[in-house]
Amino acid sequence: MEVFVRAAESNNREYIGLVAETEGRVVGVLAYGETPMTDGTYDLYWIACDPQRQRQGIGAALLGAMEADLRLRGARLVRVETSGSPAYQPTRSFYERYHYGETARLRDFYRAGDDLVIFTKRM
Repeated sequence: MEVFVRAAESNNREYIGLVAETEGRVVGVLAYGETPMTDGTYDLYWIACDPQRQRQGIGAALLGAMEADLRLRGARLVRVETSGSPAYQPTRSFYERYHYGETARLRDFYRAGDDLVIFTKRM
């Protein structure tokens, strides 16, 4: 989680970071940025939540804050990449719950049997 926090709090122009805190403790982070060589497309790079705080709306709040900011920036499209392995089913379900649709799948991308799954959402 510390790597995510440092990236989210950095002044790196490639990343826009959001940090969720409860009682002065970081409980979630999200990093996103403009996709190079596109017009109005953004990548959601990372979203992570303290495992003890999952299913409490922190990820949804971070995602909502990112989407609100992207609307102000005139974004057209958000892209997210994740694994197709069974261990990432909760992650894929999370994106689907917030209206991100699977738009591409590269078979055996990470390793045999582990696809790269690309989700997108039009803003």
